[in-house]
Amino acid sequence: MKRSVIALGLVSLALAGCNSDVAVRERAPLMVESIEVSKPVEQQYREFKGQVVTAEQTKLSFRIQGEIAHLLVKPGQSVKKGQVVAKLDDKKLQQQYGDAQAQYELATKQLRRGTELYARDMISNSELDELTSNRQLAKAQYQNVQHQLQYTSLKAPFSGVVAEVNKERFENVGPGETVVSIYQDDKVYVKISLSDHILASITPQAQRNAYQPRAFFSGIDESYTMTYLEHSSEPDAQSRAYELWLQMPQPKEKILPGTSVSVHVDMVAAGLSTIQGYQLPMTVLEAGMEPKQFFVWKHEDGMAMKTPVRVDQVNSFGVIVDSGVTQGDILISSSLRKLRDGEAVALLENNK
Repeated sequence: MKRSVIALGLVSLALAGCNSDVAVRERAPLMVESIEVSKPVEQQYREFKGQVVTAEQTKLSFRIQGEIAHLLVKPGQSVKKGQVVAKLDDKKLQQQYGDAQAQYELATKQLRRGTELYARDMISNSELDELTSNRQLAKAQYQNVQHQLQYTSLKAPFSGVVAEVNKERFENVGPGETVVSIYQDDKVYVKISLSDHILASITPQAQRNAYQPRAFFSGIDESYTMTYLEHSSEPDAQSRAYELWLQMPQPKEKILPGTSVSVHVDMVAAGLSTIQGYQLPMTVLEAGMEPKQFFVWKHEDGMAMKTPVRVDQVNSFGVIVDSGVTQGDILISSSLRKLRDGEAVALLENNK
């Protein structure tokens, strides 16, 4: 009996000793690497892909109906202001012009003769009025045919380049139907697409900003500065993005429509962003469950604290975060998946 009591006592003491060890044992802090958030970025560059488009493209059409007798230009051809680019068949109008001219000259002679007869009291006042009306009508018909003859020639309203020829020779065209399109080749227009978020930043003050973004054109070594021209007020039907146009003078090495271009914009200098963002490496960022949801782990009082942040942009250096962190914050950059909010962590040396 005594042996049983002694054995039971030894077991109890052993269990008590084990429980005592569990109670006092503490988990070692997780060792992590970290970075310190530096001062806000002073520049926020963005790259926009675009394309060179025709500058001031104008569609030319005849004012009268007729058959095209001559097409005098081809796509890509340079034209001068006032140069004839197309002509209608004017044979019938030439005949009408001759008839109208003869009628006008006859009515003029008849009125001159009638005026002399009226001075001699040989015709009445009503007869003279009739001769006057006949001459006025003949003159109006004559001038109308003159104008129609002028309308048979389609001329370039400015010097430029033919973009398209929409009709063919011997084809009938009506008033207002596009025959030829030309554009100014002394300017370069670039079109880029913008999100509604960026478009909302384009205020009248931003439009007056003297900042000029730099454009890099495909196949051309030199880059150029461009100025703001205009932007659309409605999104594109397909892309749902807004469009913005930039312009610059045509350089010696001509840049043709259709050329792809990359436009580099400092959003802060352009007045399109007032956000003071912080440049962070991708290693400190953890994605959330929702789209565009991101977190960082701050080191505060020896613990890991999960903090939501907003990513303004992604670049070759990582990301720019515009909220959730400030200068001097210590962010954990390793073992993010092992961390728990409020968990004790220790920083590795030379990573503070």
